[in-house]
Amino acid sequence: MKNMILFYLLLFSPVVIYSGTLKGHIQSEDGEALPGVNVTIIGTVLGTSSNIDGEYRLSDLTAGSYNIRFTMMGFRQVIKEDVSVPAQESVKIDITMKKTIIEAPEILISANKRRQNIQDSPNSVGIITQKDFKEKNDIYLDNLLKSASGVNFMRSQINIRGSSGFSYGAGSRILFLVDGVPVMPGDSGDIKWDLIPASQIDHVEIIKGAGSAVYGSNALGGVINVITKEASAKPVTNLRLSAGFYDKPAYPEWQWTERLLHFDEIDIDHTRKLDNRSEIFLALGKHQSTGYRQNNFYQRYNALMKYHTRLGRQSNLTLSSSYEGGDRGAGLLWKNQRHALEVDSDALADHTVSNKFSLNSFYQSTLNKKLGVRVRLSYFRNYWKNFFHDNISASTANRFGAELQGEYQPSKDNSYVFGSEESYDLVRSDLVGDHYQYVLSAFVQNERAILSSLRLTIGLRFDHHYVDTGFADSEWNPKIGLVWRAQPNISLRASSGRGFRAASMSERFADSIYSGLRLLPNEGLKSETAWSHEIGVNASLTSQLYFDLSLFQNDYWDLIEPEPNENQVIQFINLTRARIRGVEASIKVNPWIQNLFTEASITVMDPKDLDEKTMLAYRPKYFYNLSLTYSWQFFNIGADYRYVEALKENAVKLYPNDERVPQKVANAFLAVSINDWKLTFYAKNIFNHNHTQVERTILPIRHYTLTLSSVL
Repeated sequence: MKNMILFYLLLFSPVVIYSGTLKGHIQSEDGEALPGVNVTIIGTVLGTSSNIDGEYRLSDLTAGSYNIRFTMMGFRQVIKEDVSVPAQESVKIDITMKKTIIEAPEILISANKRRQNIQDSPNSVGIITQKDFKEKNDIYLDNLLKSASGVNFMRSQINIRGSSGFSYGAGSRILFLVDGVPVMPGDSGDIKWDLIPASQIDHVEIIKGAGSAVYGSNALGGVINVITKEASAKPVTNLRLSAGFYDKPAYPEWQWTERLLHFDEIDIDHTRKLDNRSEIFLALGKHQSTGYRQNNFYQRYNALMKYHTRLGRQSNLTLSSSYEGGDRGAGLLWKNQRHALEVDSDALADHTVSNKFSLNSFYQSTLNKKLGVRVRLSYFRNYWKNFFHDNISASTANRFGAELQGEYQPSKDNSYVFGSEESYDLVRSDLVGDHYQYVLSAFVQNERAILSSLRLTIGLRFDHHYVDTGFADSEWNPKIGLVWRAQPNISLRASSGRGFRAASMSERFADSIYSGLRLLPNEGLKSETAWSHEIGVNASLTSQLYFDLSLFQNDYWDLIEPEPNENQVIQFINLTRARIRGVEASIKVNPWIQNLFTEASITVMDPKDLDEKTMLAYRPKYFYNLSLTYSWQFFNIGADYRYVEALKENAVKLYPNDERVPQKVANAFLAVSINDWKLTFYAKNIFNHNHTQVERTILPIRHYTLTLSSVL
């Protein structure tokens, strides 16, 4: 027993005898200091970041030779090999980093719960950066994600490669994370896109395919991980003022009011140093709109705080909290096709009051160069109350979460990620009743080089899900992946993984009426499972060309789908067998014209209900995106276009005889930047194309936005 205690004290004790120090200064090509550059010692869990002056320092390194990686979004990564750190000495390595137009190959991601180069991931991963946020000029994340490769929306429900279809806001097969923390309410189990405005986001990772082997339930079709801005020692204030208005509808009979329909947004954030060890990030926002159709108004407020402090040389603590709340109109279906922007007169006063609150703590410590640990505690509260003409109902969902994760790297070519994750949901709801549920899980993943250029990833996760009605389900979810670096900038990948998702409380217990649709419970729903398979290649052939190609197949068992009858009564049921196979391709090019940047992506799918021999509902067979931007001095101009095939008659559940057309949305923008000020004019849906994603709900008509942003 004493020997075991001594072993664990030696393994986890941060008090170890070290020797040398690595330090230096990092700057851009024009000599400007670069704060926030990630400095990583390859083959270890050791790392740091540069401070406000571009200085970095790694102390207490054992004497030896190291390979050092320097990364920062928007700059080409730099690797310094065979850096010798003698005992009891300090080594200085200064770095100059070059800007890059095509960011993808340079980005570090956390798709496997550890930071790695995007070309080393066995899964397809998409990235949305701050550059994309500014060009799209939208504050809500769901609007920004629509241009991502492989992503499509059905109303507010995100589909990655057709995984989710449309479920009336009850449940999601895409797991939504903010800084790695699940923030999906226990009652509805859906994604709240207004939780974090784009102005507070650093970047977004889109992880495609079944992720349950690492992330658990809800990751059946993929993961959206939102990385918020970091607190920084450099005092910076960002201000964003935006306002716009909607044009007249395409048809005079659709005009339902003479007043100008408009919207406006105010966002401000500030970060600064509190003392020599701590920084804080604060953000506030107000967003409001009359809406472009009846009962489409909203008024929302949000706030975010992020506090970071260093507790020692290799340990730190981050505390974060967010709030979002307000009022919004409600109306699911149009009045009729001749009055497509109006709702029935009975529903004119329907609205929903809601708010969301989160509180998180993250502790991270590097115990030695081979072992690091992270501890996360989280709380998420979601409240809403519907004031509808056909019912008044409210719900409060509280989620408590905890995660312990370790990363062990015995050698530079071998790493382990392991841990345990738990969540507990307590729901008090007029919609689903009063219930609780919990999930207990454990996971382990090993990534190692089996040849000099071939890496193998294997993982396994166990989840036990329990609901207070007696439903219990335990699932083992394995994964395997291979990545072959055929050339330094050409990567081939293959992966296969099992996913599962337990039914949300809304799918299992909902008993209500919404806009004339009757929802019935089905307490006998089984968990849905899937196997996701993919092969792909990505390549950065030059600094001006990057492309990615994937072939995928997702097989589903007991898929949970809404099934309406002829009286518009909806109940969720299990489909025995379904399959989605397809191809996804994207390309980013900076061609021969300097400062011209083009991007294109296409997804082609074959979504099948194998039992009924029909298409899976609410999945288009193909969609694509195109974009073009050009910069000259202080001007920036661009345009983008999105096409989504019209759903076939057998691919919708309600009103299959309605006429449907493809989605054709073209946008354009012009931006002028002078010093720290930027003025952007954006025209969206410039051809005023009329289309729906789900039945009888017209998407936004043509509208114009003027945005003024500044770094104060």
